[in-house]
Parts: sequence; C-alpha cells; structure tokens
Amino acid sequence: MSSQATAYLTAYFEALSPSLTALIQLYSAHKAPHALMLSGQFGVGKRTLASVLAQALLCEADEKPCGVCRACKKTMDQTHPNLLVVRAADKQRNVKVEQARALQDSLSTYAFSSGARVVLLEQIDIFTPQAQNALLKVIEEPDANTFFLLTCENEHAVLTTIRSRCQIQRIPTWPALLLEKQLAENGFPADDARSLAVLSGGSPGSAHAMHGDKQFWDMKELVDDAVLSLNDNSSLPHSSSRFKNLRDQADAILDYIENAAMRLIDENPQDQWAATKARSLLEAVLTARKHQASNLSWQAIIDHLLLKILEDQALCQV
Repeated sequence: MSSQATAYLTAYFEALSPSLTALIQLYSAHKAPHALMLSGQFGVGKRTLASVLAQALLCEADEKPCGVCRACKKTMDQTHPNLLVVRAADKQRNVKVEQARALQDSLSTYAFSSGARVVLLEQIDIFTPQAQNALLKVIEEPDANTFFLLTCENEHAVLTTIRSRCQIQRIPTWPALLLEKQLAENGFPADDARSLAVLSGGSPGSAHAMHGDKQFWDMKELVDDAVLSLNDNSSLPHSSSRFKNLRDQADAILDYIENAAMRLIDENPQDQWAATKARSLLEAVLTARKHQASNLSWQAIIDHLLLKILEDQALCQV
C-alpha cells in the first residue's frame, strides 16, 4: 500500500459499510477496542483494513490516518517498532506455538517508542490451538496502550475463548458496482472490470488474482464460445470434447456459467428471452452439481449440461 492510497482505501471501506465508517472513526479518535477481529472471505480487504486501523493508532498527524507521515509509512511497510506482526511464514501451513511465545516475550518488554503498540495477528484461524491458547492471556489482559488486530476467514477455527474476548467486525463482499469502480480506477479495462466484479464474488483480492491468471481467461474464452454461444446440435460433439481434460477446473467452469446467467438477468431486466436463457443456464448448473455429488464422470456431466441447454433453447423457439 502506497502512502497516497490510505485516504483512497478508507473512502472505499466507508462506501462498503456504515459500520466500517464508524470503526475507522473510532480508531482515528483512539477509542479503539483492545482486541478486534476482522472476519470475511478471502480477498475482501481484511489485511488492508487492519493496516488502515493500525495507521490510525500510530499516526503522528492531527488527521488520522494521514498515510504520509513517517509512522504511517512504517506501518504500511510493517517496519514500525511499535507494530508487532505474527503470520505464517512462506510455505508454512500454520502458525506454531513457538511464534506465539516469541510474541509473548516481545510484549513483556517495553515498547520501543512512546504511544500505542499494535499487535497484528494475521489469519488467526490458521494458528494452531496451542498457539491460540498461548496468546489467550495477553489478549485477555492487555497493557492499557496495546491493541490487537486479528484477521480470519473461518471464525469457527478460532477458539471460543479468543472470539469472546474480541469485538468482531465482519467485512462484507463488495457490491459489483463498487468493485467495478475500484478495479477500473486501478487500471483494469472496462470490460474486464465489469466481468471480474461479478466473477470474483465481490472479492477484490480474487478479482486481482483472476486478472493475472491465464488459465482463468482461457477457461472464460472456452465457456463463452462452447457453452454460452451454443446454438445447434451439430456443434455439440466438438464443444463437449473441448472440456475433456478440464475436470480440475469443474467448479470454476460451473461458477462462471452461473455468474454469466446472473449477469444476463442484471443487464437485461425487462427481457423475457434473457430471463428464460438465464433460467436454463442456472438449472443446467444445478443439475451438473447434483451429478458431481453422485460421482458421475466429468465428461458425462458436461454432455448432460450442454444437451440441457440445447433442449431448453429448442423449447423456447417452438
């Protein structure tokens, strides 16, 4: 996050939810809870919001967070001496109890500089139970000027004793129009921004990951051509064969078709043909997922899906 981005990101979080506006104001006024858990699906901005809140606590300016003072810049870079961060290392699946104990040792010493001290526990839901237990006492009995920020995707993987000692702020998925605007302002082509805002499920992080993923764009092009543009039986064998080796992408393919159907409705609210086409696609996806659950072969699932779409199209033309 660049220093210029703080106000920009704050504005987006405030547009996302009134509760986030109130939360940022609390931290800016140094009226923060001693422990806050930011919960939400992958990519909705938990770590980014945690950085904004940490900046608000450590900022040296009158208007907090300013994003340009030395403290804000160091907080963004996670090099501020009063910011302690615990996260899984590269290729590490969990945060171990030894890392939690190292944090305990750090908290037992005086802060390096005056003012608030912020502890960021990234993905507390992947801390081992032993690591979470080791942190319970420091979260339960913090120093008056120490503030904990926790992030998680799965609240149920966090010990009840930890959750009960935190204020929980759930970050919602982003509305498509808000996310589309954010992506466009980040330089995404208009068509890509519009598509990814829907296909990402309201997750900026997922949208950015998809944008740079060649496999995703290849899959999108295939589905657009072989499924969404399917119009006669003669093309069915060729269309089916193109999916033969894509079993590993089955969920992504079905998700894409489902999102395309929803987009068709949103973009054509008064069009009866669009509504019928969308319903056909959604029913085909639902049936395909039932077939997945019954362990039908991937090729058979695709064949059923394509045939269902063609049959529904034929009925509409009668």
